[in-house]
Amino acid sequence: MSTHKEYALIAILATAAVVGILPAFAQSPADTDAHNANTLSTSTGSQQILPISVSTDKDTYDRQSTIIVTGHLLEPITGQSVTMKVSDPRGNVVEVDQLTVDNNGDFQKMINTSSPLWTLGGTYTIYVQYGAQQGLHTATTEFTIPGGGEISCTPEQLSATLGSDLYCIDYSMDGGTALGATLSTSSKSLTVNLQADNDGQITLNIPRSVLDSKAGEKDDSFLVLIDGEERDNFMDTPTADTRTLTIPFEAGSEKIEIIGTQIVPEFGPIAALVLAIAIISIIAVSAKTGLRFIPKY
Repeated sequence: MSTHKEYALIAILATAAVVGILPAFAQSPADTDAHNANTLSTSTGSQQILPISVSTDKDTYDRQSTIIVTGHLLEPITGQSVTMKVSDPRGNVVEVDQLTVDNNGDFQKMINTSSPLWTLGGTYTIYVQYGAQQGLHTATTEFTIPGGGEISCTPEQLSATLGSDLYCIDYSMDGGTALGATLSTSSKSLTVNLQADNDGQITLNIPRSVLDSKAGEKDDSFLVLIDGEERDNFMDTPTADTRTLTIPFEAGSEKIEIIGTQIVPEFGPIAALVLAIAIISIIAVSAKTGLRFIPKY
């Protein structure tokens, strides 16, 4: 394998890692320039034609909105797609996807802001990336979700904290009162503190993006502890987006701990998607340039 092809492969791998797998990213001067150029082309009708552009249908959204992301490639290549990443005001990745480009060079994505990952008020950044063999092109755009650094949960939701972040989990409870909850990245667990005046039960509708339990690609059972003792008499009703647990407890119980295998902000499904995008990009470039992963002897 020639030296310049080895460098090209290393550059592709490094780019995929920086764009998608890090849980937070700081905007580089190049990214800032791309955003400024993209904003200029949108507002002035473009004295400078950009290789790639991206925008949203509005500047401000609430937490029950659908964001319509649209963009355009100046010189699209058949079969090549656009990688998109959305980061919150703290730089945490809340959305990653690979977007299909049509024959005119246009691409579009609809994003729902009701996900538990979208908890912060402030400015969100959409970052799009395109190209490899012909050069890497990027663009950014921003939008705002009003609110402070945290949001408040409704009375029908359990407030679960993870550091300074707040996640709202739908729940119902008989026989006691929920006093609050905490998430732990080290133990991959949700701990619910309660005051149980009588025997009862609690039902928690836990988003998979907050806490999940997996064995490979399949759902696995959570480990449930009540005051440190393991329990197996709970019900688990899974859906595509949530795991609904109904857990009985006795009068006097103080703490329920639910232990899984992945927890925010690990983004298990998102990390897997980013890895898949990176692999697809490398295979496509390899086919066009003759890059090989194993040198020929």
